[in-house]
Amino acid sequence: MKVICKNLKKTFGEGPTRVEALRGIQLEVKEGELLMIMGPSGSGKTTLISIIAAILTQTEGECLVSNINLNHLPDAEKIQYRSQHIGFVFQAFNLVPMLTCTENVAIPLLFNGTTKKDAEQKAIKILQNLGIGEKVHATPDLLSGGQQQRVAIARALIHDPDLIVCDEPTSFLDHETGIKIMELLRDIVTKQKKTLLIVSHDPRITQFADRIVRLEDGRIIS
Repeated sequence: MKVICKNLKKTFGEGPTRVEALRGIQLEVKEGELLMIMGPSGSGKTTLISIIAAILTQTEGECLVSNINLNHLPDAEKIQYRSQHIGFVFQAFNLVPMLTCTENVAIPLLFNGTTKKDAEQKAIKILQNLGIGEKVHATPDLLSGGQQQRVAIARALIHDPDLIVCDEPTSFLDHETGIKIMELLRDIVTKQKKTLLIVSHDPRITQFADRIVRLEDGRIIS
């Protein structure tokens, strides 16, 4: 899935509280590319990937995903497209506290019409592949930060999205586990020709990137 950002701008607030989060981003991400976006806190990284994933709407400019400007679609079509084609790993995980790991991971499949039995079977399998098969019936409050991270990654991958967007996917993981997760993501990109965008502060995982883009103060500096 190809992504093109043209003169992308995003502001929050008005008057004295107005913040320019993005200041004219020009970016092209090739299909099958693993692109890493790095930069200091507040540089606009999360805002950028949230617009690409159609979670936020830009103030100016265009963001095309497979030549579709998702933010010009009606809300229902935008949600449907995102649920079928985009997987997002949130930095804060966004797991549903009263659901088990299996139920959390199965949500995208249920939304797309898969039966509960089939969705939960697939969820258990991907959780096992991510090394937390023993936690399939646990709720998020019983998990460590690293385990919750892996559940969030499983949920982003389960519906076989064309575009995977990850906000700090290794931030709560030890070095060994972080490398294993990146090896898994790299393998998915290579074998299945997925497009993967990763926001990260973690210098340990830069080796996995095809390309690194650096943001500062809402602009791409390299």
